[in-house]
Order: sequence, then C-alpha cells, then structure tokens
Amino acid sequence: MDFLDVPGASGAQYRFRRATMAELPMTAGNVIAVVGVPAKRRFLLCGAARSLNRAAPQIEAALREARKAQVYIRLNIARAVREAEHADIVAAVCPEAELPDLG
Repeated sequence: MDFLDVPGASGAQYRFRRATMAELPMTAGNVIAVVGVPAKRRFLLCGAARSLNRAAPQIEAALREARKAQVYIRLNIARAVREAEHADIVAAVCPEAELPDLG
C-alpha cells in the first residue's frame, strides 16, 4: 500500500505516502509508523519535523524494536499546518510514541 488515509479527531482525513528511511526528504512534514493489517492497524509513532531527513535518527530510534513498521510521510512546509495536523491525528489514533518537534 503506497498511500494511507489517516483520520483526525476533527473528522479530516490526511493522506500519507509510504517511504523508506533512505527516502525521507529534507523538507518539513509529518511522519507516522504503523504495523498490522488495516482492520488491526497499530500506530507506533506520530511525529512532526522541520526536516524529515534530519529527523531520521530519532525516528529509527523510536522504531528500533518494530522491524515490520511501515513509515508514511506527509509533506507540510508551514509549521502551523504541520503542528495542527499532528495534534489532530494524535488525538484520533493515540500512537504509542509521539514526537511533536523532530529535527
């Protein structure tokens, strides 16, 4: 699955694109990591970063034990948008780890 639609507590849907750690761009955005099939999906991580690429070490550390985790990104240049979407998603999915201010 290349795209994942994630619900926010507000009812908004946010589309994320699957990425490998090596593909994380230098641009700002939101990141989530999930495991499991759609009906039993667990959100391991929800984060927001000024640079997804520079945040890679923190993301990898948070996912060290989750070998089957799939990483998805959503590019958001504007900080206010990134923070608002992050808060909305966290309120809806209750991730195991929250990293609101990555590199």
